Amino acid sequence: MLNKISDMYNYFKEWLEKYQFVLIVGKYDHHLGPRALYSSVPLKDEVFVRDLLEDALNTNNKYVNLDFDQFYSQVCKIEVEDLHARGGNQLYALIFLRDILYPLIPIIHFQRIEMMFRTLGEETILSDNREAFKKLYNQIYEVYLKKDLLAPLEDFSIKIRSGLNTIIGFADLILERTKQGNLSDHSLITYTEMVRDSGKEIQKAIESMFLDLKEKK
Repeated sequence: MLNKISDMYNYFKEWLEKYQFVLIVGKYDHHLGPRALYSSVPLKDEVFVRDLLEDALNTNNKYVNLDFDQFYSQVCKIEVEDLHARGGNQLYALIFLRDILYPLIPIIHFQRIEMMFRTLGEETILSDNREAFKKLYNQIYEVYLKKDLLAPLEDFSIKIRSGLNTIIGFADLILERTKQGNLSDHSLITYTEMVRDSGKEIQKAIESMFLDLKEKK
């Protein structure tokens, strides 16, 4: 297994050195099992991604970190309402592969990335549209990579700005879906929970800033 992980690192190394992350969009399909729908780089071994998804599925946590020696993955699991799926929801996963030299991406950024994912629209997401997932990757690239926001992320203003953008984004999404008449109760609850979580992250950032200022006095 260790040799397999080393081989995977050697394969991804070219992209992990060039970019801050590799993005893979996965899905826990009730019929076909866990599988990759999109990857920002060519996938050499889809079994690796399937195993990674299964490991992430074995925990109830929304955000899962998995270490692989020289690199690691951060997984954000997202439920999308699907009345045709078992339990009424389809489970997707945004997988970020990162070189071990890079720090973990804070949850507040995952909240905004999830908002960007949901903005694709439920119908588009459920159709497993690869072009839409590529569009998502390009959006993340524009917002984060070009501005180097996924490097060390302890800057107070970055956290506040990201949290506010997430809240505004979900508010716009709620208004748009309400006007279109296709906002379900489940989606409304999900979006509201994300707004609340982003608000809590902003609150923690502010409290942390005041604590730091107090300790410096």
